[in-house]
This record gives sequence, structure tokens and C-alpha cells, in this order.
Amino acid sequence: MKILAIDDQQLVLLPLQKKLEESGFIVNTSTDAREGIDIYDSLKPDLVIVDINMPDMTGIEFIKHIRINKKSSTPIIVLSNNNSSDIIAEAFEFGISDYIKKPICLDNICKRIKRLNIFFQTF
Repeated sequence: MKILAIDDQQLVLLPLQKKLEESGFIVNTSTDAREGIDIYDSLKPDLVIVDINMPDMTGIEFIKHIRINKKSSTPIIVLSNNNSSDIIAEAFEFGISDYIKKPICLDNICKRIKRLNIFFQTF
């Protein structure tokens, strides 16, 4: 499974990438959502993990771009310390698959990814 993880904080991306790769996933990362779009286009990931609060382009803007412009149904997990119910609701309206509050538990995120993978393989 190919995963694209986008977060403006390297301190989030580095342990996340390490844990996911140890779990057998192929992981590409970016600290910039605009660069993430280019990686998305070339990688064609099976899953995207994205932060909401990022400079220049927010996670919501990234999600809208993937859903509206790319017309993609790629599963998306949001990682964020933003617990605004309006933001979370907006993300779910654009079809995210899961929302995980930071700080993240790496074992928990791996379990959620495996659950999503099983769910999408049954359809």
C-alpha cells in the first residue's frame, strides 16, 4: 500500500514515516500541501494522511482539490490538533475516511490504516 503523508511539521512526519514503513507500507512525505499535490499526481497513493493547519494551502484545501479537481475517492485520514467541530464536519463532508487527533499514537494509526485497507478491499 502506497501512502502519502503531508504535515508541515517534520517532527510528526519522521516518526510516522518510520512506523508505517516498519509496518510494510511505502511512504512518501511532504511538508507542503502544494508539493503534496504533485506527489499525489505522480505516486497515485492508496491512502493520503494530511494535517489541517498548514501554511499556504490548508489540509481542507488539499482535500477539496483531491475530491473536486482530481475527482478522486482515495481514502484520506486527517491528523490534526484542530478540534473545531466545523472544520472536522467540513472535512467529513468532503469525504475523509477518518480523523485522528494529535498527538498521535503510532500503533493506533497503523491499526486504523489496516482497518481502512480491509474496508476498501471488500468493495
